[in-house]
Amino acid sequence: MASHHSDIPNTSAAVVGNDEIQLPRGNQVFPSDEFLADCLMKRFNGEPNPDHFHDVDLYSKHPAQLTELEPSTDNKWYIFTPRFKKTLGTKLRPDRRTPNGYWCTTGVDKAISVEGSTNPAALKNFLDFYEGNRPDSTKTEWKMHEYRLSDAVKNTLINSKPRGDMTLDNWVLCKLYKKREMSSRSEASTPTIIEAQNNEDKSSPPAANMIIFL
Repeated sequence: MASHHSDIPNTSAAVVGNDEIQLPRGNQVFPSDEFLADCLMKRFNGEPNPDHFHDVDLYSKHPAQLTELEPSTDNKWYIFTPRFKKTLGTKLRPDRRTPNGYWCTTGVDKAISVEGSTNPAALKNFLDFYEGNRPDSTKTEWKMHEYRLSDAVKNTLINSKPRGDMTLDNWVLCKLYKKREMSSRSEASTPTIIEAQNNEDKSSPPAANMIIFL
């Protein structure tokens, strides 16, 4: 039987900034934290979403229902969603309840810095999804990373806007995935971070940072 390996390319291309990088066949490219923080800043300024990033009320449905609406080849979903708040005692807290469960934070926030900024650009939060209500809820395999702008960056962006401009400062960027699918891929892959920057605009943050799994 004749081999057809010569007909199948053993590399794939990933565009990072203005450069095209040839990768061995089967590699996957995922946005880095810095890239996602930059996307959030651009969204705050009214710029359009990147491809495959959607505006969705994350808390309106079970994550399985949300992800069925937009199939993903890498089992990760990127969603801009408004943040709602609830009153607990005398304090306002994020309201992460859904019709059939809730999202629960799992640790402390992680600060994300971008080049050219002395303060963190955004904060990353880690959450698990639970079905049902406390205390009888059940932890699921659904995970989420929530990115929100830091107060310092948000205030800077607000001050740079014209008076009366309506901003979306209550929106956050979320990455959804399932633990089982993410873990199996990570165990078989070694992440390599490639950093690139658009040489035509040295003043902007390096929005083209990507994580490539080899």
